Parts: sequence; structure tokens; C-alpha cells
Amino acid sequence: MFITFALITLLSALGMLLQKNVIVAGLFMVATFFGVAGLFVLLANPVAAALQIIVYTGAIMVLVLFVIMMLNSHEEEKAQSSRPVQTWVSIALVAALAFGAVKLVLASPGLKALAQSGAVVPEAMTLQKVGMTLFADHLLGFEVAGLLLLAAMIGAVALTKRNL
Repeated sequence: MFITFALITLLSALGMLLQKNVIVAGLFMVATFFGVAGLFVLLANPVAAALQIIVYTGAIMVLVLFVIMMLNSHEEEKAQSSRPVQTWVSIALVAALAFGAVKLVLASPGLKALAQSGAVVPEAMTLQKVGMTLFADHLLGFEVAGLLLLAAMIGAVALTKRNL
């Protein structure tokens, strides 16, 4: 199952990057979000999977697609000239970063410890555990985030009222 959800996530993310049509790229992004939600289910965290589907797939993608449809009234202009040197340098840089990332993961002590002890099945996450952790251990961060969102909302209303 992990391979299935990982392939869904990776292939749809790659399809999103390579797609020229913005609406189809948005649909590939939805498939990517569903793949990530499946990975959360495999990690025994159905709460995060449900939030992934509700928040990202539902709300953010609807917002993104509406903005794209409202603002995309013209096609982009073609690039004036191709730049082969920049293309090859960027490909080499991506390959070097990917090689370095794989090398770091393979040399990590966590991977060595996992190979020695074997995989541990994670304990299932419930809404009660999320609530207890959020309101007991991370109460200050939760309150600060609430104040920041309140300040952003007041600022948005003030900017809107000024333009009316």
C-alpha cells in the first residue's frame, strides 16, 4: 500500500509540474493531496488524513482554482530565446542535490537504527490525543496563532473598508 500511495503522490506531483494547462495541473495537485492523505492513513494518523482532505483538497484547491479561473484571462507570452546553459546548469544542480539527499538519508543514524531494530508500528492518533496535545503541550503556540489570524483578519477588513 505504501508503494501505491507513494507512486500516486509522486506521479501526480510530477504531472502537476509538467502540465501546461493550469486547470489540469490543479487536478493533479488534488491527486497529490489524496496520495498524501493515504500516506497519513498508513502512518496510523486518520486525523491528519481527514484534515489533509478537508483543508487542502477541499478548501485550498477550490480557492486556487477560482483564483486561476478569475485571473487567467490571457495566455502567457512565449520566452524570447532559449537558454541552454541555464537549462543544463539547473539539471546538474538538481541531480547533485538529489544525489546529496540520497547519500545523507542512507548515512543517517536513524536508518541504521531502523535496520537493526525493525519497523515499529505507530500508535493510532485520535482526536482526543490531538486535542490533549494541542491544548496541554502547545497552548502558547495555539494562542499566538489565533492572535496572528485575528490581526490578519482585522488588517484585511481595514484595507477593504479603506477602498470602499
